[in-house]
Amino acid sequence: MLAVGLLGCGGGSGASAPVDPSRPQTVAPGTWVVLGSSTAAGVGASPGQGWVALLAAQVATVGVLIENRGVSGATTYQALPATQTRPSIRPATTQNLDIDAALLTSPRLVIFAFPNNDALSGYTAAETVANLGLLRERARSRGATVILLSSQPRNDASAAQRAVMSEVDQAMRLLAGACFVDVAAALTAPSGGIASPFATSDGVHLSDAGHRLIVDAVSARLYGGQCVKLSG
Repeated sequence: MLAVGLLGCGGGSGASAPVDPSRPQTVAPGTWVVLGSSTAAGVGASPGQGWVALLAAQVATVGVLIENRGVSGATTYQALPATQTRPSIRPATTQNLDIDAALLTSPRLVIFAFPNNDALSGYTAAETVANLGLLRERARSRGATVILLSSQPRNDASAAQRAVMSEVDQAMRLLAGACFVDVAAALTAPSGGIASPFATSDGVHLSDAGHRLIVDAVSARLYGGQCVKLSG
């Protein structure tokens, strides 16, 4: 199992107070940000049925506006601060995913949803864990609470790639505790791919039912009172 360290990142001038890890933070009303890849962007779902759109409709009633920065095909490297060093063979930061740009609106909550593109791109578990840890601490140093979503299966992943995803999940569960949302087991078939009720025809993306499973899991965590509070 990977050793997980907290990667500190300075908040810079005007930064909000860092999140107190000892108690759930009040995150509503306010702005939330979702950073992720195609599932966050709603790929596979019918119009308006992506999990982020469904969540936005739910939490609008408590004064929350969700900014969805999901980008199809995205990896964790593309969300790092643009100035962050990385191996030359890894992708540069994408403007829409840049964590520093996402934090300009001072979101109360940031949800990271990078379920499998790192593993499919051949990145090691250590790389992904380091990137997610840095992103998490960047957001927390600016006063945002962070929720991390687990991996999700896909039919074209090899056994080695599935092992990487599992290793990342184990590390993130240890790091984030009650703010880690595990959807992998519920979405996975005995074969290791996507369980048929949740799969689209491409075997990569999730159906409406898969998106509903994710939003239900996220909502349960939001309303459970362990990671966040939705009211003062």
